Amino acid sequence: MRNLMLLSAIVVALTFSGQPTRTSGVSTPTTDNRQPTTAKRFEVHVTPEMLRHSHIDEALYFTDTVYGMAILLLILATGWSARIRDFAHRWVRWPFVAAMLYFVLLSLVLAALRFPLDFYGGFVVPHQFDLTDQSFAGWLGDFGKGLGVNVVIFTPLAAIALVIIRRIRRWWIVLWIGTIPLIILGVLATPLVIDPLFNDFRPLRDASLRRALLDEASSAGIEQSRVFEVDKSKQTKEMNAYVAGIGPSARIVLWDTILAKLDRDEILSVMGHEMGHYVLSHLWQGIAFSIVITFLGFFIAQRLFEWGLARWGVRWRTGNRSDPAALPWLLAVSSLLAFLLSPVYSGYSRHIEHQADVFGLELTHRNEAMASSFVKFAEDSKENPRPPRFIEWWYYSHPSLGRRIDFVLAYKPWEKGQPNQLWHR
Repeated sequence: MRNLMLLSAIVVALTFSGQPTRTSGVSTPTTDNRQPTTAKRFEVHVTPEMLRHSHIDEALYFTDTVYGMAILLLILATGWSARIRDFAHRWVRWPFVAAMLYFVLLSLVLAALRFPLDFYGGFVVPHQFDLTDQSFAGWLGDFGKGLGVNVVIFTPLAAIALVIIRRIRRWWIVLWIGTIPLIILGVLATPLVIDPLFNDFRPLRDASLRRALLDEASSAGIEQSRVFEVDKSKQTKEMNAYVAGIGPSARIVLWDTILAKLDRDEILSVMGHEMGHYVLSHLWQGIAFSIVITFLGFFIAQRLFEWGLARWGVRWRTGNRSDPAALPWLLAVSSLLAFLLSPVYSGYSRHIEHQADVFGLELTHRNEAMASSFVKFAEDSKENPRPPRFIEWWYYSHPSLGRRIDFVLAYKPWEKGQPNQLWHR
C-alpha cells in the first residue's frame, strides 16, 4: 500500500523526476504561442473554471489524507482487522503466508472503501473539466492494474517487515536500511517493468525533432541519451515530460500530448529543463534526500506505533507489535508522517525544479519559448495560476508557474556578461 512507511521513500524519489505538475501563471488572455505578437503571449487566461478545478484538487488532496487515515482507524476500531487476521490464520497455518494473505485481504478492503473518492478524483473530476476522454472501462482497468501492482510488490514486503518487527527491538533501523536498496531497485525497475503495464513507450518517432534533441543533449554533456514518447493521450489531455530511471533504464520521456500541443522551440526548452535534472544528478540527490528524511520518519514511526498499540491494542484485539492486525495502525502512522513531511519534500522538489529551469535557460537561451510553454501548461491543466502561498508551500512539487514565467523572462545573465550558474561548457 502506498502509505506503508517501508517503501514511502520510493514514491518520494520518483516524484523528483522533472514533471511539470501543479502550475501557475499570470492573468489575462494568451495568444497563440506560434504567433508571438504581444506580451500577452506570456500571460495565462484565468477562468472561473480553472479556479474551481484548483479548489476541488486542493480539497481532494487534504480530504484524501484525512479519509485514508479515518478508514484505517475504522478498520481497527470495528474489529475488522482482527477478523481479517483470524480468517487468514484459519486458512493458512504458516504465519508468514498468513500475514501475506492478511495483507492481500486488507488491500482489497481498503481499495473498496477508498473507491468512491478515487473514482470521483480520478474519473469524475477529469471528465467534468474535459481533461480526459478515457472510458470508464479504461479507467477501471488502470485502477485494477495499480491495485494489482501494489498487492504484488507490497504483500511480501509487509510480511517481511512483520518478521523484522517481531525479532528486532529497534526494528525501525533495519527497515530504514532496507529502504535503500528498495529505493534504487524501484527507480531502476519502474520504467522497465511498471510503466509499460499502463502505456506503450517507443523511441521518439519524429526524426528531425529527435536529432535536435540529441544535439541539445550532446551540448548538455549527455551522450547516448534515450528519448521516448508515450501514449498518455489515452488517459489524459494534459501534458508532461520527465526524467526517469537510472543506469540502463535512464530515459527522458515525452507524453504524446506534449508533442501535439507544443511547438518545436517550446519542446526544446522543456527538454532543456529535463536534461538539467539528468546532468545535475537530481534523481540521485532526491534518493539521498529521501533516505535522510525517512531516517527521522522511521524513528518517530516506531514510537508512535508502539505507543498506540500499548494504549489501544487490547480494544483493537491486536496481540503484539508483529500481529498482522496491527498493520492498519502502522499504515495510519506512516500516512500521518508522510503528510506532515510533505512541506519538506515539496520544498526540496521546488528547489531542484528551479535549478532545472536555470540549467535549461543557460543551455538553450530559449526564454520566451519556455515562458510560452509554461502558459500552455497552466491553461491546459486548468489549474489556478496563482495558488495560495500556503498551498504551494505545503505540497506543490514545482514553483507556481506565475513565478516561473516571471523568472524565465528575466533570467538572461549572458546578456550582462555574467557567468552561468549551473551549465558550463
